[in-house]
Amino acid sequence: MQAERSLEPPSTPAAPGRGRAGWRLPRLGMTPVGWTVLGVSAAALPLGYWPVAFVLVHVWLLYPMLRGPCQWFGPVVTEFRPAGREVWLTIDDGPDPVETPAILAELAAHDAKATFFVIGAKAARWPELIRAIQAAGHGLGNHTQRHPHRWFWCHSPRRIAAEVDDCAQTLAAITGAAPPLFRSPVGIKNIFVHPLLRARGLPLVCWTTRGLDGTSRNVRAIVARILKRVRPGAIILLHEGHGTAQETLPRLLGHLRQDGYRCVLPPAERLLAAGRPSTR
Repeated sequence: MQAERSLEPPSTPAAPGRGRAGWRLPRLGMTPVGWTVLGVSAAALPLGYWPVAFVLVHVWLLYPMLRGPCQWFGPVVTEFRPAGREVWLTIDDGPDPVETPAILAELAAHDAKATFFVIGAKAARWPELIRAIQAAGHGLGNHTQRHPHRWFWCHSPRRIAAEVDDCAQTLAAITGAAPPLFRSPVGIKNIFVHPLLRARGLPLVCWTTRGLDGTSRNVRAIVARILKRVRPGAIILLHEGHGTAQETLPRLLGHLRQDGYRCVLPPAERLLAAGRPSTR
């Protein structure tokens, strides 16, 4: 996995006659490309340019918050190093009392493995499903305790830490160990997420391709979107609990098998944080 990089913008004095000191953008792991896109350095700006700079800074902050695979704030796992035609199937938002057993049966029928990024509150309600996932040899990931997808982007460090740690404790109480991976709700993140995860040794896992099955019920379109971006080393995102998994998964697994792909659980050393472009 590539190391996180940050860039301190150079300090430049204010131009003569402007009457105001220059201002400095925060150090938030921005890359040189990001500073170029932003179009603003640490140099002083004329007062008339401040509204434009204000808008650009907010666009710069919102884009990586809302676009899951974006690496501006820090490393995000968007693919893995495959050993042949391998993909990593990940399933969010469970467990679900109806869909999880059906998903487990379908995975077993196709000899496929998946990582379930589960919500802590649901896991506490249906711990037997978490144990069934583990017993079948699948992976578990932390998907926050309450899945606050509407407000996660503006949560404070304390609230983000509570979401991550509460889910970890919930799953540890059920399985005996906290999960080694984290995925944020809908891929949303803010400037506090990476430092918190780094302190806990948790990679932030996103996706290479997804079908938008959290909002769409068109199974054919969901599968087509996913297959369009599938390649060896791709991370596939599906959801459970939205009413489409029982129909989507068998169709997807059938296509993957026909194309010679295997669904595997890649070890940590094969996870890649800044590889080829990913799709949102």
